[in-house]
Amino acid sequence: MKTTAGAFFSVASLALVVGCSAGQTRVADVFSTDWQDDGGRSVAALEARLHGRPVPVGANVAVGVVRDGVIGVSLDDGTKWTFSHAVDARPCIAGNLVIGTGGGEVFALDAKSGQKVWTRPATGKIRGAGDDGTTTLVSLEPSGQRGGGLLAIARDGTVVRQLEADVPLGDPTVLWNLAFIPWSNQYGTVDDLGTAEEVARVTLREQISHAFVSGGSLYFGEIGATRFDDKIGGASRNQASHVGLPARELPGRPRWMRPGGFVLDPNSDAFDRIATYARPAFDTGRLGLDSDTYYATYYRIVVGLSGSTGEVTWARAIPDDAIAGSAFAGGVVLCSSSGKLTMLDARSGADVGAADLAQPVSSCVVQADAFVPHGQSRGAESLVDQLTAVVLLKDTKLATMQRFLLRELVGQQSDVATRTLIELASNPETSPALLEDARAGLAARRNGAEFMLAALEKHYDFLHDVLVSPPVGPLADALAAIQEPRAAPLLAAHLNDPADSPDDIKRAARALAVLATAAELPDLRTFFGLYRAAADKPDLVSAVVDVARALIRVGGDDGRRLVVDAATDPLTVPAVREPLQDLTRGASGPAASAR
Repeated sequence: MKTTAGAFFSVASLALVVGCSAGQTRVADVFSTDWQDDGGRSVAALEARLHGRPVPVGANVAVGVVRDGVIGVSLDDGTKWTFSHAVDARPCIAGNLVIGTGGGEVFALDAKSGQKVWTRPATGKIRGAGDDGTTTLVSLEPSGQRGGGLLAIARDGTVVRQLEADVPLGDPTVLWNLAFIPWSNQYGTVDDLGTAEEVARVTLREQISHAFVSGGSLYFGEIGATRFDDKIGGASRNQASHVGLPARELPGRPRWMRPGGFVLDPNSDAFDRIATYARPAFDTGRLGLDSDTYYATYYRIVVGLSGSTGEVTWARAIPDDAIAGSAFAGGVVLCSSSGKLTMLDARSGADVGAADLAQPVSSCVVQADAFVPHGQSRGAESLVDQLTAVVLLKDTKLATMQRFLLRELVGQQSDVATRTLIELASNPETSPALLEDARAGLAARRNGAEFMLAALEKHYDFLHDVLVSPPVGPLADALAAIQEPRAAPLLAAHLNDPADSPDDIKRAARALAVLATAAELPDLRTFFGLYRAAADKPDLVSAVVDVARALIRVGGDDGRRLVVDAATDPLTVPAVREPLQDLTRGASGPAASAR
């Protein structure tokens, strides 16, 4: 069908025709919102006409920006290339080409060899590009123009079509000489580059700013991905084939696709370091995510998550910050700021290959649509071991993701998780953001008693390089909850350790009210005698009262008499004396009350 707004030529347009190329160039108002939704008929008819046509496979390549141009490496065989040229925006990989701008030019390179295919004068910076093996569609952002323009360029560098718009355009692609153009965050226009006609338009009910090819299919997307297939006619009624990521808030709130239609700086930014990657896959007649997995990066931490539930399935760290990536069938390729490429298995996060751009890069783009790794996934560590390794990394910028993964670790029923929580809570270098979470998680543990008891055996000892006390309070809570009698002498020894905090002492005393035996009476008596007249903090007051409960429970007549005398002694601080009077009148039971 012809565009509703029609096409028009002007004197300026004719000048562009003469000045830009020998091919036809037009300025068309194809992006009009004065369009009545046709219920998906036009796009369904187009899909039926194109159904079964093969989608070209692009090169598997990583491209990095360096000071004097761009460099590339084949993911398949490691072949490297360089291209010296000014670069004013991040390049795009389009099919088998690399498209970039700089120095007043737009240029196309063969993605596998880096050889120049064509160059053209250009006054704008690249925003996006697509290529179908015959025609390259380039989106440029001229200065002072709201919507920008699209150039369709033949292999000899001739401009065969020019579209201009005053509405926000997304990143387009081209297939079968048809331009698929997302715009205004909800429309997808299909323009025939040969006849200069709009042949279809689709309205989507989710924000879109990308048209892209993956796994032999065409998609519109940003938040999720909508497949161009026999259900596309139902897009405006939310009946198209669609896949998104599970509702799971991740540190930094990364989205599957960065909003399209914007010039990306040649230098990477925080959005590149905190990102998600996924690959739509149409298996068994249902659109989902390849390997039921998507990937989140946070600087040099990489996490695999279930595409169905959002649960963490693996986690690991790579040597340098990940600044770009691409999911392939069965895994993900990540490009680091150092120029190193890491290939990870979707199921386990294990290494399945590597490549290297051979030098640090300012930014990177990766395409791995048909990539098949050469390496075999080796046996990966358990999830608990993986989480442990990542959470224990000493790098303050990773703390937010480590805190997220620490919560995952707390939920793991493994003694190793308990050991990790103890290590975090005992390490003076642990970030404050992690310390409180580690202590809270440790207090809730109900396994790993051997690790807990071993930790309680330690005390602050400068001469032996023990520079921080163990997390006595959380350990006391956990061991009391599982009624572990072996904890009693260890906790009693910590009652009188001046290096322990009032909170730790309070919680140790509360546990001893339940766990103490007659063997702990000497430590209980010492603490009670020292603090019943000197408790100057609420935590210490609480500890004295709970120790009194323990004395009454295990100390026989002597223990009760000690408490009775203290309850009437004017030297006992009032905050302690009144609860002791209640205890000796039987107002409180022998077990510690929850406070």
